[in-house]
Amino acid sequence: MFWKVHDLRLELTSEKKDPRHQRKKVAMKKVVANMTMGNDMSALYHEVIACMHIPDLEVKKMVYLFLINYARARAEIANHAVNGFEDDLNDANPLTRAMAIRTMGYIYVERVIESLIDPLRHCLRDRDPYVRKTAAMAVLKLYMFDRSLVEEEKFLDMLKDLLADSNPSVVANAVAALTEVSERSPHIKLKLNMKIAGKLITALNECNEWGQIYILESLMYVTPQTSEDAETVIERILPRLQHGNSG
Repeated sequence: MFWKVHDLRLELTSEKKDPRHQRKKVAMKKVVANMTMGNDMSALYHEVIACMHIPDLEVKKMVYLFLINYARARAEIANHAVNGFEDDLNDANPLTRAMAIRTMGYIYVERVIESLIDPLRHCLRDRDPYVRKTAAMAVLKLYMFDRSLVEEEKFLDMLKDLLADSNPSVVANAVAALTEVSERSPHIKLKLNMKIAGKLITALNECNEWGQIYILESLMYVTPQTSEDAETVIERILPRLQHGNSG
């Protein structure tokens, strides 16, 4: 195995001209392939983390796969990646920002979590809906790791604010995260009023199937104040409960 790691290190650190990053991309594919087959590639973490600055989404995806695989168990790998995460969180490309916040949410290492708090708050208010919906699920990941931290930082309140987001995919992810938190927590219970229920039902029309499932499940937490409110909710969601193959 040493020779494989040695050769890959040479490829990752090559100074040959590579304007389109093809050599680095090929080298990273080899690293990920070896990793997938169970070969320990963690010794390459310095060289892999150095690839975080490459402005290529495919390379970044492979670097993040490497980090998710190794950084959770080895704090020194996670710590070396923090600066790269911070750079990506400020990248102009929303896909890069989203990948960074998603990956950080998977790495339960103290320094990474500390570095995640402020960027996560910003990502929940990001101008791009893909970043916002990714950040919503990152809150859930963080909650599974440190419930008190999520509550102290008011992230659950920010998730509730996303229920009124203009983008239905953001609404669906916020609902999914809040529902999961409610089911896991002994003292946090999701309660939705009719105003929020109306916005969720409106979002149903623009969501994909998974988003519709999340929203329909969340409507079980609506507390109608009158029988008329209950009838309104039932009438508006009834078409969604009719299966085309019921006969």
